[in-house]
Formats: sequence, structure tokens, C-alpha cells
Amino acid sequence: MTYIQPGTYRARGVTAALGLTSKGSEQVAVELTLLEGENEGKSITWYGYFTDKTTERTLDSLRHLGWEGDDLADLTGIDRNEVNVVIEDEQDDRGEYRSRVRWINRAGGLALKERLQGDQLKAFSARMKGAVLAHKQKSGAPRSNGNGGGQRRPPSRGSDRPPPPEDDDLPF
Repeated sequence: MTYIQPGTYRARGVTAALGLTSKGSEQVAVELTLLEGENEGKSITWYGYFTDKTTERTLDSLRHLGWEGDDLADLTGIDRNEVNVVIEDEQDDRGEYRSRVRWINRAGGLALKERLQGDQLKAFSARMKGAVLAHKQKSGAPRSNGNGGGQRRPPSRGSDRPPPPEDDDLPF
């Protein structure tokens, strides 16, 4: 399996199938192709589940991908729309890390020709550190406590949706 750095990426569904987990629960697997940056063309699989807590979010994700039907046996359209996928690291039973698609979200938002990622993002951030600190001192902004300047709320238990963004998360 190819490792993909955690982050948000533009992607498109390729193919999908329904199946069962090792515990016998129904699931859907969608092969996604990443459409940008150093990971362009790489594939990763998203797994959606059909439990009382996850069915709604799974159906939302399928709709975001372009599925318009009402019969899960026919997932035609799964390749219709570009989406934003959130990839996170997940530790497996052997303690090894692998890439996991955590969320499939409707595309939209920022339009960039190429999003800075990986080493490119780190280099830019390091290059701008002095300007950021000088601006912060000049403007009298409060000192950071190491977590982006604000306390983050943990995700609520029992919810498969990410917490709403806090003011600190807004890019402006």
C-alpha cells in the first residue's frame, strides 16, 4: 500500500463495490484517485459502513461522489464528481501506520492552482517564520501556546462528523 501524507486532497471515485467486514457488517469500498500535487494519480480506498451511527454519513459521501440512485446494488455515478478527501494516519494491529480516508466532503472552497504540501509547505512556513513573528509582535497578537493559538475541542463522542471549525481554523 502506498503511503500518502495526511491532509486534504482533491479526488474522484473510480469504482465501488459492496461487501462485508470481518465481523459480518455491510460496507462499501470506493477506489479513489488523487487529482493533485505530489500524490496525483495515486489510488486509495475509502470504506463506508452501514451501522446505525454511520449510514447517514456513508450515504452523504456516496452522494458527494456523484451517486444519485436509490439502489445500493447500482453505484453508477460514483465517478461523476470531484470531492475533497481527508487522509489521516491510522495505526494497524501490528503498530504500523497506514493512510486512511477519514472523510469524503463535497468539493468547493479554496481554488488554488497548486496547494502547498509536504516539504514545499514546510519550507515556505520556515521562510515566513520571521515575518509572522514580526507581524505578531507589531500587532500585539496574543502569544501562541503551541497549538495554533487556541484550545481545540475534542470531537464529540458518538458522532461521525468532524467538529465545526473554530475561529482559529479560519484561514483569514
